[in-house]
Amino acid sequence: MYKLVVKVDSKSSRSSLLTFKKAGFIPLYYRKDGNREVYTALYKSNDINELKEALVDLAYLLSREGKTGGHDFAVVYQVQDKYLGKGLGGALGAGVGWQLGGIGGMILGLLGGLILGELIDIEMGERLVGVWGWPISIAY
Repeated sequence: MYKLVVKVDSKSSRSSLLTFKKAGFIPLYYRKDGNREVYTALYKSNDINELKEALVDLAYLLSREGKTGGHDFAVVYQVQDKYLGKGLGGALGAGVGWQLGGIGGMILGLLGGLILGELIDIEMGERLVGVWGWPISIAY
């Protein structure tokens, strides 16, 4: 699995979260700072060539929306599959949920702990692959 931080220059106020989904990414985070949009997304494959193709597709779709990237278009991290955060988060969430809300609280705490544990696993198990520039020169 790969985690990407994508930086795009844009003059519109509309986000491109649906464009990321069309290109096969799972968007996690979006921030707009002036004309610069920063997206954090996951790509569920271990093949680097598939990721490169998906980035070219994403760049094409973004260029159709009038957005461009620079020499630091995508910062790519490889994420190892770990289960420590999910296990601890699920157990801790279920325990706290049981104490606060009984069976319903335990189920909600378990689900919340699994989600937070997954995010912690992603942050702990990442390795920098590289910084990639804007792959295409299409202007609309």
